[in-house]
Amino acid sequence: MASTQTSFGAIQDTTPPGAITSKVILGLLALYLVSYPIYALYLHPLSRYPGGTLEKLSRIPYWIACIKGNQVKWMTAQHRKYGPTVRFAPNDISYTEAQAWRDINLVPKGKKENGKEIRFHAPSANGTPNLITEPSAVRHATVRRVFAPAFSEKALKQQEPLFQYYADLMVARGRRKGTVNMAELLNFTTFDVMAEFAFGESLGLLEKDAYSDWVATVFNTLIVLPAIQMIEFYPLSRKLFSLLEPKSVAKMRLDHFNHTVTRVDKRLKEGSPKPDLWNLVEESGVLTTGEIYTNAELFMTAGTETTASLLTGTTYYLLKNPDKLKILTDEIRGRFKSNKDMTFEALGQLDYLNACLREGLRVYPSIPSAIPREIPEGGNVIMGKWLPAGTRVSVHQTATYRSPANFKNPDDYVPERWLGDPTYKDDIREAHQPFSIGTRNCLGMNMAWHEMRLLLSKLIFNFDMKTEVDESWSDQNVFVIWDRKPLPVTLEDIGAPA
Repeated sequence: MASTQTSFGAIQDTTPPGAITSKVILGLLALYLVSYPIYALYLHPLSRYPGGTLEKLSRIPYWIACIKGNQVKWMTAQHRKYGPTVRFAPNDISYTEAQAWRDINLVPKGKKENGKEIRFHAPSANGTPNLITEPSAVRHATVRRVFAPAFSEKALKQQEPLFQYYADLMVARGRRKGTVNMAELLNFTTFDVMAEFAFGESLGLLEKDAYSDWVATVFNTLIVLPAIQMIEFYPLSRKLFSLLEPKSVAKMRLDHFNHTVTRVDKRLKEGSPKPDLWNLVEESGVLTTGEIYTNAELFMTAGTETTASLLTGTTYYLLKNPDKLKILTDEIRGRFKSNKDMTFEALGQLDYLNACLREGLRVYPSIPSAIPREIPEGGNVIMGKWLPAGTRVSVHQTATYRSPANFKNPDDYVPERWLGDPTYKDDIREAHQPFSIGTRNCLGMNMAWHEMRLLLSKLIFNFDMKTEVDESWSDQNVFVIWDRKPLPVTLEDIGAPA
């Protein structure tokens, strides 16, 4: 510090004020850099939870894994190393135990809901929440009650002709092509089905044998979801991105949303005699215009890619295990004499079919990562331990389903584990919750089950499926959902009766 002595002998500080400010800032920064690691590792409320040192200090290792598409492998490795409960970021806890599903997602009397972690989900173009992102438990329940009738068993029975039509169109396309990319064929089918359901008209993907620009945008967006999540997570980066977002990106988001708006407006204006979404919901005037648009967009993403993904993965594992495929083929062809006999009700009674799909949901879950919740004000108890407000908690699906503590031979595709095989009597089946549980579980779960059973059965009833099984196919990146590789399959038509 510079100083001078006055004529009266006093010492006077001559350091410029700016230099003092800089020194204070540097001192505070040094104090933070020294004290924060001590706090994060030893004094933080989550310090007793196991996890890596870097992970306890920063979210950066997690973000790197997400953006590289390596999050599922990374998180599974974390659990294999540290156990069923892992602190994988300063304020994040991941679980792989069945009880965690209940503690995180259920809301018993006297307990506050663990709220949705909104920053995990990409914001809608109009800023209006949908069923997944609605932060208010009361509003979520209100909106869900409006849509619930469209997904009831009674409504699904009315909608069955729609599903049958596109299942048969899928089979017809398979006959024309001979060899197909199964991932693509199933995407075409599920998007056409959901467009008819949500908009009253098909996208025509099966007929055109090509993706539309709108659907292609969906897939392009999925790949950058982790980057969007990271930007949304931090207020500063969110603000900077809003200022610096490229015009082309903003236009793509807006065009995609406006496509939904145009189709919904057309459907609501023209009406439809078919039992689609808008003819089956309660006409109560509860939904705002913004909620109508955002939820229609939600159904077109959550109800399409996830179903196609599960069916592609299940097809792969059946082809990889020809003994399982034969058992399923014998069950389907032994039960039905024609395509028209394959009704929702009849397919629901096929034990091995249901077991194959459930095992597919275990080894290749539609949502392979986790959907986090946030502990509310006042804290909550998870797995017998109190957690402070703001802690993010989740059950990681792949890590849970591939845990030897939950499932014997966890990496093997074994439908028999769901059918009482004594070899797997100690499996913890309650740990398997691919559609989540509680008041915010998947509204379209029953629809998904009917669609999955129908599409897979139609393929197996009409074709002998063959492929050169690529053992590396299942080694895929994950950008929230699977970044599926092409799955070429030769479909040999067996001439099944219509």
